[in-house]
Amino acid sequence: MQVAAGRSFFECVADRADTIVPNLQWVFIKADGSAIKSPEACELLVLAGESYTSHFVDTALRIPAVRWAHTEDAGTDGRFYDAMRACGVTVTHSPGTNAREVAEFVFGQVLWLAKRFDTFREQQRAHQWNLLGLDALSDKTLLVIGLGAIGQHVANFAKAFGMQVLGIRRSPGPVTNVDRQGTLADLPYFLSAADFVILVVPLTQETNGLIGKNELALMKQTATLINVARGAVVDLQALREALQNGQIRQACLDVLPTEPWPAKNDLWDEPNLFITPHNAWASPLYLPRVAELWLENLQRYVQGEELLHRIR
Repeated sequence: MQVAAGRSFFECVADRADTIVPNLQWVFIKADGSAIKSPEACELLVLAGESYTSHFVDTALRIPAVRWAHTEDAGTDGRFYDAMRACGVTVTHSPGTNAREVAEFVFGQVLWLAKRFDTFREQQRAHQWNLLGLDALSDKTLLVIGLGAIGQHVANFAKAFGMQVLGIRRSPGPVTNVDRQGTLADLPYFLSAADFVILVVPLTQETNGLIGKNELALMKQTATLINVARGAVVDLQALREALQNGQIRQACLDVLPTEPWPAKNDLWDEPNLFITPHNAWASPLYLPRVAELWLENLQRYVQGEELLHRIR
């Protein structure tokens, strides 16, 4: 049995994988899509680690023998998944493996904005000693749109800071540390009540353009929008107009419709917009967690059992 993957993933799993499938053969695909040995006979494919690039995907999509592909992703949108589904390949992904770290990133932004660390840094560089008015969190309301693994961690952090927590979820089951919960039908009411709006939904037909002109108009003028979901969930033109017109206070985008975002696009220069390069997931714990999940599924695969987190 042959596996196409990046070297860093191999280094995480090689010894334990060999106990499950003795003499498992590895074909390394680099970040630029090149491979010393042809991967065309690989039955298994892993999209994770340093080889998680568009060039790797280009090479992966040309492998005719793949029967099972696993990715480090939580979301399952994009051309890789579309192509694998079209070919009838079994695909599994890794929801929750970076959930806590993404939630930490969100709360880093919440604290950075509430406590005005950017202004303090500017004052330090200018050798200025000026007291600033700062926000408290315990009298604020945070809305989490998408109560999956990431959203639940965000809710837990918010409640630890004494915040009122609202949540939007498709299914009706209650979520710990969410004070009031609803569905997308309740979004207008929830938006008008929130000081921080956190987007952590998957990209679907229902969530594409979810936050547009009408939704932004419902938000408080003092509100902050933070998107760690997918870029297409937010109408960027509507967001830009809302920021320029003072409809909302500020926004933080870790995801954009095109990535990397073009360097010459003037969205970078919006004064009340903070852009980060789809980096919230990053953690030294991420790849080992993906590896553990893959090893469990490798055991299931060779035994003919149902795989965890299979995409239907």
